[in-house]
Amino acid sequence: MKKLFAVACLLGALLLPGAARPGAEILKVGVFDMQRIMRESKTITAYRQRLGSEFEAKGKLFQAQQGAARKMEEKLKSEGQKLPPGERGQLEERLATAMRDLKRLKEDLDLEIQKKDRELSQKAVAEIGEVVRDMAKREKYTLVFERNAAGIVHFTDAVDITQKVIGAYDTKKGK
Repeated sequence: MKKLFAVACLLGALLLPGAARPGAEILKVGVFDMQRIMRESKTITAYRQRLGSEFEAKGKLFQAQQGAARKMEEKLKSEGQKLPPGERGQLEERLATAMRDLKRLKEDLDLEIQKKDRELSQKAVAEIGEVVRDMAKREKYTLVFERNAAGIVHFTDAVDITQKVIGAYDTKKGK
């Protein structure tokens, strides 16, 4: 609510003095949706695909270790009662070690993916911000808002520059 009030005050302050002065600069406002850009940009989609393929090999290693642990578990369930106590204890110990290693590998993999995704997102947001600033200067926008950050509840398609930003970003990045 405070954001909406602040935006309304800012627009009021900009519009009222302009209405009173002849020859005043026309207010040109643009709004873009960062979440939509992150979903629809071909550049970001390509980044995420590269990220996925980068972790695909690590995922296969995890699956292989998971399969080996399952086999040990199945062997313990099916043959555990028949095995001598010493051999059964060794198998249980190996299974416990394999499960701990598997859990650590999964946690490490998840953390690494989150870190890379966060880095990708931060880089993309900075690059998109640069594209928006360039576009605002080139097309002489008085104000440009990010839809979610500015607390904008409604705007018309006439001020929505999201698709233009996506196009400019993808063109700049060569996608």
